Amino acid sequence: MSRQPAARARLPLRLTIFVTGVAGIALAIYLVLRSGVHDILHILDIAGWSLALLLPAHMAMLAIDSTGWRALLGRRPRVGTLVLTWFAIIRDSVNGLLPVARVGGELVAVRLLMARGVAGSEAGASVIVEVTVTLIVQFLFTLIGVFLLLYELHDAAAARAVLIGLLISLPALAIFFLLQHKWGLSQTIERVLVALTNRQVLALAGDPARLDRAVRDLYANRRALWSCFFWQFAALFAGAAETWFTLFLLGRPIGALGAILLESLGQALRSVSFIVPGGIGVQEGGFLLFGAAIGLPPDMAIAFSLARRLREIGLGIPALVSWQWEEGRLLTLHLRWRRKKDEIKERSDGN
Repeated sequence: MSRQPAARARLPLRLTIFVTGVAGIALAIYLVLRSGVHDILHILDIAGWSLALLLPAHMAMLAIDSTGWRALLGRRPRVGTLVLTWFAIIRDSVNGLLPVARVGGELVAVRLLMARGVAGSEAGASVIVEVTVTLIVQFLFTLIGVFLLLYELHDAAAARAVLIGLLISLPALAIFFLLQHKWGLSQTIERVLVALTNRQVLALAGDPARLDRAVRDLYANRRALWSCFFWQFAALFAGAAETWFTLFLLGRPIGALGAILLESLGQALRSVSFIVPGGIGVQEGGFLLFGAAIGLPPDMAIAFSLARRLREIGLGIPALVSWQWEEGRLLTLHLRWRRKKDEIKERSDGN
């Protein structure tokens, strides 16, 4: 594929991301104004600086999530759970704060793993399989939310709408799995990455055929898969605990079932709206809709969403800065290596 057709292929996607981003911002502003700016600010003022506690709470959730990722990598030197948690925070921040259609974070994660000595194919396979497990776990977690809507809150209309969305997503999930497990990802990854960025990122995971084999090897490792599945599920319930804690800080504590419902359906909506940068507008509308099902007034639902935005920014910006610091460190090491290599070559030529 030449550079010009690749650029043309990237243009519609980038335009879509831009348009959806602008529309999301407009929707978010409308929902904030409609719910009452003064009331929302008053609710946030009740929590005040205690909202900073959401940062370590979310980091704890990502640490649980990273334990599952760690199971897929096996025992690797210098890639422990603490390092993977840092990588997960960067990955989450890239996907949440940058217009990358929730794909760029995965590419960054692969690069960071490779910088720690993990082979490109193994790093790429761990991220691909981990994303697949995440999609399956989120699907099941959303089913829990549908069950709560139907049997605890007796909201059949909302449950039916979410269930239809889940059924629609099933074929895409099945195709994504078959591409990895049966048909191979080589050509698919090449087309997707070229459309999203450029051909240079293909070098991240090395030989596509080797990546296919690494993915299949991971699926053959049932123990690692089940471990990843368990920790991913635990992370989602930790996310529900974070939801409960956020509303507690805002002065409106809810029950455990309400927190699980809000987290499960909010996660599903955020995943479906991956093309919207940061899920702006979609997240606010989702919490407004599902919050009403558990008795949250509109101003509280929007305040809850804005509290999450503050957490994303408060944790995300330092994470992005640390990522750039790491990239600078890697560049410095590469330049030193090149300089040393050139010096050795000059001495050998001189002899």
